[in-house]
Amino acid sequence: MPNRPNVAIVLNVWFPNSHADVFLSRLLEGYRLNGVSHRPRLNTVSFYVDQFPTNDMAREQAQEYGVRICKSVHEALCLGGDKLAVDGVAVIGEHGDYPRTPRGNFMYPRKKRFDEVTAEFQRAGRVLPLMNDKYFAYEWADARAIYDRVKRDRIPFFCGSSLPLTWRRPALEFQRGVELDEVLAVSFSDLEEHGYHAIELLQAMVEKRKGGETGIAEIRYAEGEAVWQDKSWSRELLDAALKHRVNHVPKSTEPDQAIFVRYRDGLKATILNLNTQARDYLFAAREKSGKMHASCFYIQLYVHNHWGFMVKHFEDLVLSKRSPFPPERTLLANGIMLAGLDSRLDGHKWLPTPHLEIRY
Repeated sequence: MPNRPNVAIVLNVWFPNSHADVFLSRLLEGYRLNGVSHRPRLNTVSFYVDQFPTNDMAREQAQEYGVRICKSVHEALCLGGDKLAVDGVAVIGEHGDYPRTPRGNFMYPRKKRFDEVTAEFQRAGRVLPLMNDKYFAYEWADARAIYDRVKRDRIPFFCGSSLPLTWRRPALEFQRGVELDEVLAVSFSDLEEHGYHAIELLQAMVEKRKGGETGIAEIRYAEGEAVWQDKSWSRELLDAALKHRVNHVPKSTEPDQAIFVRYRDGLKATILNLNTQARDYLFAAREKSGKMHASCFYIQLYVHNHWGFMVKHFEDLVLSKRSPFPPERTLLANGIMLAGLDSRLDGHKWLPTPHLEIRY
């Protein structure tokens, strides 16, 4: 593709199988989706990298592809000059050696990087298409501030988890106006890092329900036997979801975890983090009519080909300057995750969430 737009990538760290690796390897070299090869439609010209561990890949890959490694976000966006010299930016703010907050989530500097990028937009008097990998921030005030800045400045913006984009086995897509009674999603591994993906895939499904999204009323965390002693959620939905597992489940002694969500319109949702029963992301729902649905959101564990969808949407964002999905989805999912972790810290209580009265 001649005259490809130039893009800058701002990342925490690049090591094997990190978010930077599964994204950038495809952005630089191309990717395959559904048996079709796609060559890069963007020209990656600069990296800002925050950390260089012993298994760093950024330096060698930058040399291989002729990408400039910069000492600051300003240099990455301006390429050593005073004016914006790229056509788009992606912030890959996952992984790296960062501390955790008291509630247990990693203090990834997504808000700091967003502020540095948008400071360059403000100085230039114009905005560029901007991708923010995964959720907004590890504190609610910062997450809300990012969202508000995106809306205020009308930044063409792509954010969120890769899970809403991946294959569904079996195929499952709700029509707008679906009347849902209860939904459930299953994840595995670390609750904050991987449970978040289940939260956002669930939100991507339920936002299509009748009346649209009206927000969350309250949230509670549970752990161990308390998950199974709680009678407010449907074991029938879990059984339906588990039927669609793909990957082998190794033995685990990690406690089962749950985040219970009550939406303002009465919808009930449960996010289960089950290292003892799953190595897949699963979803199940029951309509008010009683009809059941279930699917595996398939990620090709260890291969990560579903990240081709993330690269495709970033390319589309830069080329079209149009946001592909509502950022409210990620904002609400970010808030659910943080409220669940707050409940864990606060004795597993139900916590009211008036700040999550988010409509879209």
